[in-house]
Amino acid sequence: MKEGELGRAYSEGEIIFREGEEGDRMYVVQSGTVRITKKTVSGDLTIATLKSGEIFGEMAIFDKMPRSATAVAAGEARILTIDKKKLLQTISRDPTIVFKMLESMSHRIRKLDEEFAKLKKSRLDTFRIFADVDEMCGFILEETKNFINADNGAVMLYDEKEKRLVMKASFGQDREADVNLRIGEVIAGYVMKTGEAELINDCSFDARFKSGLEQIRSLLCVPLKWKDIGYGVIHMSKSSEALFTLEDLKMLRSVGIYASIAIENAVNADRLRNATDALLKHATLLDLW
Repeated sequence: MKEGELGRAYSEGEIIFREGEEGDRMYVVQSGTVRITKKTVSGDLTIATLKSGEIFGEMAIFDKMPRSATAVAAGEARILTIDKKKLLQTISRDPTIVFKMLESMSHRIRKLDEEFAKLKKSRLDTFRIFADVDEMCGFILEETKNFINADNGAVMLYDEKEKRLVMKASFGQDREADVNLRIGEVIAGYVMKTGEAELINDCSFDARFKSGLEQIRSLLCVPLKWKDIGYGVIHMSKSSEALFTLEDLKMLRSVGIYASIAIENAVNADRLRNATDALLKHATLLDLW
């Protein structure tokens, strides 16, 4: 990496910062191209390609969270680095830099929303072909693994007769297959009770956490809720030192909303099928067939 008067010159494939690293500065592409990638279970996924004049990595200055993606030079590129002190000094000289940052962030969010809308539509179209509740829960969990990197995960639905959360689908080496929880019991039961999502990055300090077979470090849990009806929860966890991010929580919440719609359709289909079976049985007993 060569030091330049305005910025640093990066060569093809050179890493600017990595996903999960601590960050305290933002970057401006002065020339060339930068590729933003995110790790998935199927490999690195390019989520953005930035060119001259575009800003990236600015969220680290404001939220002090680990980097949510990796930035890598796509060919020769010159990148200007700006830390918080330098940014404030620049703003004091030229306040319009704030609007440029907001414009850049707004454009990125709008593009992400458009891409996610396409993704949601394709997933919804696929969800609708399932009518069995258990099969639907398994499908939802498998799809969620493609968005969020986790060691363990589960979908639990609320059983109205038993008044408990019942495990419908799960994955993970040490995942307990048969778990029933009362509403308000441990973290999953609490999320079901309150309807509020939870991100916990050190479960050992949370009094609600109940250790089982798996050694859990970081946990995400969101409600499966639609039209004020709670169907259950979906939760993901990590045993490693890697932690979940706010982006992971937002993604799981979005998945949870559309999964709730799919589960509602599956539940209604189940009820309709049972009602039809009962009607046919009753008709048969009456010798109408």
